[in-house]
Amino acid sequence: MERQGSEMGRQALDAKTEAQREATKTREEVNNRAEEVYRETKKQADIAHKEAKKQAVDKQAKKEADEAHKEALKQAKKVRDEMIAGAQKGRNP
Repeated sequence: MERQGSEMGRQALDAKTEAQREATKTREEVNNRAEEVYRETKKQADIAHKEAKKQAVDKQAKKEADEAHKEALKQAKKVRDEMIAGAQKGRNP
């Protein structure tokens, strides 16, 4: 009887360990995806910023391009951080 209980305990521990392993894998995948999305978004924002500055005809237009670029990067970081935070909420299965 005691042997059967310890076997059930071991199986429960194995299941918990596997769930933790899967949760860790999922968090890592989300973190990697969040970084990938951020890098791609930043790359696109940098391209758009460069083009906007080329086409700007005065100081005000260049300033607006700089501000738009800064805001785009801020939003990209926010999305990345929210993705990572969401993955961290699921830390303990």
